[in-house]
Amino acid sequence: MTEHRDDVVRGVPLTVKLRLVSANSGRPRTGCAVSLWHCGGHRSRGRQAVDPAGWVSFTSAFPGAHTGHWPHVHFAVHRDGDDDGLLHAAQLAMPGDACTKAYCAAERRQLDGLSLAGDGCFTGGWALEIPSVTGDASRGLVATRTVGI
Repeated sequence: MTEHRDDVVRGVPLTVKLRLVSANSGRPRTGCAVSLWHCGGHRSRGRQAVDPAGWVSFTSAFPGAHTGHWPHVHFAVHRDGDDDGLLHAAQLAMPGDACTKAYCAAERRQLDGLSLAGDGCFTGGWALEIPSVTGDASRGLVATRTVGI
């Protein structure tokens, strides 16, 4: 169980690792901060500055499936120290095989009839919003994605 302020997160542990790179050069993007949050009961996981290699990491729990929405987490990239300096905002859509690992049979049934293509949350296109997910439900899952800014 991971605690964050007055929130209590239960479920399969999830570490989200994002690497920010320049969309033009592919070099690490520094001078940025990333915030990560879940819809529903998990709320904010916080805001962190990227390291010199462009990486940031958050500890959370695997997101639940909301009615009509594929399991996902939200993130935003800001100029570090500038709340108004939004550079990018998107979601991470959890891949189906990761959902199978994280959810019990009853939870997997909640995904029946859902699809990324039909989820209005991914208006910018879901194909580029799927992270690579490794690990297992007992030790935790790790979602990793490189984001071009």
